[in-house]
Amino acid sequence: MKVRPLPIAMRNGELIPTRDASIPVTTSALYGVLGVYETVEIVHGHPFRLLQHLSRLDDSAQRSGFTVMPPTDQVLEWWPKLVEAHQVEETLLRILLVDLDEGPATYFLYLMEPPHYPEEWYESGVPVTTFHGERAFPLIKSLNTLVPGLARKKAASMGMHDALLINHQGHITEGSNCNVFAVIDGTLVTPPYGAALEGVTLSIVLDLAHRLGIPTERRPLPVKELPRWEEAFLTSTRRHILPINLIDQQELQVGPITRRLMDAFRDLFQAEVGGS
Repeated sequence: MKVRPLPIAMRNGELIPTRDASIPVTTSALYGVLGVYETVEIVHGHPFRLLQHLSRLDDSAQRSGFTVMPPTDQVLEWWPKLVEAHQVEETLLRILLVDLDEGPATYFLYLMEPPHYPEEWYESGVPVTTFHGERAFPLIKSLNTLVPGLARKKAASMGMHDALLINHQGHITEGSNCNVFAVIDGTLVTPPYGAALEGVTLSIVLDLAHRLGIPTERRPLPVKELPRWEEAFLTSTRRHILPINLIDQQELQVGPITRRLMDAFRDLFQAEVGGS
């Protein structure tokens, strides 16, 4: 689902029209992909896990070789002004950190109308396809989104919700902008550290599984192992936990482990920020 930016953005703490939050086409941030980003869900003025997102933003910037970075603590002072300028109850905060070859990296902040996924998707699941491709440096949440973009185009052309990426080893690693979990022999499995972006929601799900006594394992997910998958779901900032009911031609059920985790996540989210 496409999201629409709201009319006011922020550049290094200054409120500006979103149309003016631009970078020159000659910048290395565009051609050298020297840019990283995060998306944070905000409900009733409360950002969900903002500090975790900012920590990952710092990590992505350092892994990208940024030599001079402004402190992300400034974002903690900036984002409330941006939300107040729009008077919105529910939104997505996009934080960009780009190297414009002009000294310190530049922050751009803007808000987006959040996509609303139908409740029946969470009851019955969504279909996904597979796509052979992998992101460069998976641990960096980079502006280099060529492979995910091609994967989404394939999924859209087939009427699928998303596509699961398959790397050169034949392992399923992640979705186009989400993490993937499978339930195999009663164990919750997700790819190992370094194979995909370490999602904030992914870390929450692993913690919830531990609290619920659900066995977990981090290991490769060979595509040839798909027939053994009993349940599967996607995780991301806006999806939270979204069940999968079809992978290419293989049907799946929204099973008990997925539902337990969905309920636990919903309770956690409501406790931290309210909303649904």
